[in-house]
Amino acid sequence: MGKKKMVLYGAAALFAVSGVVALPSGNITGGIGCIVIAAVCFLLARKPAKEAAGQQAAPRTAGTPAAGSRIAETIRTKVVGATFQNDDGESRQDILSRMTGDEEIEIEKTTYNGEPAAYVKWGNKILGYLSAELAKDLAAKYPNARYTAEILEISGGGTDVWVQYRA
Repeated sequence: MGKKKMVLYGAAALFAVSGVVALPSGNITGGIGCIVIAAVCFLLARKPAKEAAGQQAAPRTAGTPAAGSRIAETIRTKVVGATFQNDDGESRQDILSRMTGDEEIEIEKTTYNGEPAAYVKWGNKILGYLSAELAKDLAAKYPNARYTAEILEISGGGTDVWVQYRA
């Protein structure tokens, strides 16, 4: 769970307790106000980051989109291969454990065994890959697309990212 979600859940809990305590003491307006604020914090914590902001903004990645390009598709996917080591021997799990989730990442197209592939990078460090099926599907649908990505969550079960394809 990200820091933002933890803070929002904490705020929701505190406001809910304050509202429940205020009601029996006769402070109806304050109690209801605290409960409403608690509900809003809870709902914001449950929504994905882009929905909570009320928009689907372009990810924070290095570089800017090419002039005249448009977002063709946005998906949420897990990074695969994050349990392996990079060519330099560094564990991808160790790299991910040092990350906060606010880092700028990028997707780089490549080929593996003659098939389309795409790896997820942070600077010059590979974090993992898009699944082989997804990379192949996207290469067929958007052969000239520029991929951008943003970390949604780093967890023990994997790393979720928003990936956008600009055509």
